[in-house]
Amino acid sequence: MTFRKSLAIIMAVAMVGGVAAGCSDGGETASTGAASSAAASASGSEDNADGELDGGGVELELLMTKPETTPVMEEITAQFNEEFNTNITVSSTSDGATVIRTRLSANEMPDLMNTFPLEDFYKSMFADGRFVDITNQEFLSKVSPDTLALSEYEGAYYAVPMSVSTYGIYVNNTVLQENGIEEVPTTWDELMEACETLTANGVTAFLMPDQDVGNVAQRFERTVGVINNDSDSEFQQIANGEMAAADSPTLNAWCDYNDQLLLHCNADHMGMDYDVACANFSNNEGAFMLSGTWMLSTIKQNNPDADVTLIAFPNPTGGETKVPINMDTAFSVGETCANMDIGLRFLEYMTQPEIAQKYCDADGNVSLIEGVEYNIPQHQAMVEAVDSGSVFVTAVNFWPTGLREEIRASCQTYLQDQDRDAFLAAAQTAIETIYNG
Repeated sequence: MTFRKSLAIIMAVAMVGGVAAGCSDGGETASTGAASSAAASASGSEDNADGELDGGGVELELLMTKPETTPVMEEITAQFNEEFNTNITVSSTSDGATVIRTRLSANEMPDLMNTFPLEDFYKSMFADGRFVDITNQEFLSKVSPDTLALSEYEGAYYAVPMSVSTYGIYVNNTVLQENGIEEVPTTWDELMEACETLTANGVTAFLMPDQDVGNVAQRFERTVGVINNDSDSEFQQIANGEMAAADSPTLNAWCDYNDQLLLHCNADHMGMDYDVACANFSNNEGAFMLSGTWMLSTIKQNNPDADVTLIAFPNPTGGETKVPINMDTAFSVGETCANMDIGLRFLEYMTQPEIAQKYCDADGNVSLIEGVEYNIPQHQAMVEAVDSGSVFVTAVNFWPTGLREEIRASCQTYLQDQDRDAFLAAAQTAIETIYNG
């Protein structure tokens, strides 16, 4: 069975009992295929004599909430602009939810943007008609049919899915070898033993960019999932008053493992952001860094010769280790797109195998577009995890919208002061607020 197909089956099974129950009550969608077609017809674009679309120099914005892919998207949009006589500019942010909420309140939605169609935050926008219904677009046929259905919302499609991601620990093999560590750790005890060796040698074991609250939030969500693949059920118990956060095995285990990592991380972790951490890691200034398949593109930009491998984050409780996976890049057209013809043509352009291959090679995530090959040796352990079924769909797709943002400041504070009682009290409030809101 292929990597892409086995991944699709695993995600589909997980979605049956999870995300389906977590969907918001969207009711009737505000945008229909017919409405989209009508809007496209009124957009003012013209076909040239050869039937090719001419954008007439139209200006559009593409918002990327995956800043590590901004360089490749700038290359792709430059090609698109030249071919279709358009002027699409790329903007990016590492805190997508905050930026999008701000822009929604100001009614300044981007023309095009990448979305995460499994997450409730985006499903709520699908329900509100913030994005164009693309259900009847022919280019959806280029998406692997086993995974296309995962991006469906209330019987319609508002995003063309491009890739899925996995999450774990990047290992700098050069740093390990220089410190006499011949085997890449696979268990928590082996990982801690490697960290102790590195620390004794005066080498930074873990690079932790704790200034970046968005990265802290992502690490919390992904690693809580490794500790407890069904953290949503436990948090629901807390929200219902059936368990106190102070007694949560999952939250306490998160504190425990961070207490250990903080003994072996960079001294300036509270002042280091993600970009600096990536650069340091890429240039052999640290042995380990928590991140996902998407980080490989940044590593290559910093040091094309970096010898790195992405491995599973070992369950720090000693329980079964599974790898978090998530629907990653997808593209949508905003309801207020200045030119619907161009917006839809851009989505079609992204599904062309040669363009999707270009994106996949830079992004490092598994492409969902038919005809794209995934040959990334640094991620072989992730391929093996997926093919063996040792994966789970990441918690952000099950938690209510906003939990990750509500709790992240408290997570960041804990990484600074290790005040467990204060963190657990804040987690109690955050979970009650979001689950019962």
